[in-house]
Amino acid sequence: MMIKPLSLAKLKTVPLARRKVDTDNKDFGAPYQAGSGFDNFLCSLPNLGCAGDLFRLRDAIVTAHRHKHTIMLACGGHVLDSGLGPLICRLIEQRLITGLALTGEALEQDVEIAIAGNTVTSNERELGGGRYCFTDETGTLINDAINFGAVENQGIGLSVGKHLLESELEHLDHSVVATACRYGVAVSVHPAMGADAFCIHPASHGEALGAASMRDFRLLAGMMAACSEGVVINIASSVVMPRVLLQAVDAARNVGKEIECLTTAVIDSAASTSAIANVVNRLPQPGGQGFWLPGPDEILVPLLFASVLEALGDEIL
Repeated sequence: MMIKPLSLAKLKTVPLARRKVDTDNKDFGAPYQAGSGFDNFLCSLPNLGCAGDLFRLRDAIVTAHRHKHTIMLACGGHVLDSGLGPLICRLIEQRLITGLALTGEALEQDVEIAIAGNTVTSNERELGGGRYCFTDETGTLINDAINFGAVENQGIGLSVGKHLLESELEHLDHSVVATACRYGVAVSVHPAMGADAFCIHPASHGEALGAASMRDFRLLAGMMAACSEGVVINIASSVVMPRVLLQAVDAARNVGKEIECLTTAVIDSAASTSAIANVVNRLPQPGGQGFWLPGPDEILVPLLFASVLEALGDEIL
């Protein structure tokens, strides 16, 4: 059969006035005037796309803080790799962040920073010589804390946080785990066995690690059970945290907890399809809203929380 090109002569066009639109020129960006301040910089941004979602996420955080609802960060290792630890510590001190969930990699980065004041990104580590991940002090501190904490029925986050505070390390003020422990903010850690170096460190004991990990999952499920009308932001974790968050919510609902009107967000320039599906689309149901801010967390996280602090003004500590 011979295919003939379709004639477009009878296409039905639509007048602009009848076209459905959900924005107008009030949402457009404006030139920024040098020296006019951060608030005017925010006003210069367009209320569209990623910037518009950032503003809506900001408003959700402000509302949650004013009504004393949960504001939780779920972080992958890149959050600490990119130097955001001091910012998160300050947000904890200001009582803006009420809960933390970390991957095992994020815990390693945090402890390494507390010990040495710096951290080494994964692509700079020495793979060829068998020294890719086996740092002595980091693995020893984490596992000593876990092994002791398991006897006391403590999770990884609490046991490592207490151990850090007792150690009086020079760079402790940059540790989000130590700061959370100091201010009584719940912090859970969710390791991936074999992927996180401290799990295969000579000081590691599977029984203690498993017990402490289970304790922290239960802690996260408890945090999620209390997060109705709150905000949960997943930053730089495309695999572990999205799945763990989903499982924690499912466990809470399975035992009868109601979780509604939750605002969720993914801040990740390379978020996986499953991360977006789980955190942005599935987690906030029913009645909530989800956002994906596709950009570098080292820029978007400071921008987001600076806008939150600007909106709260004297309401924040």
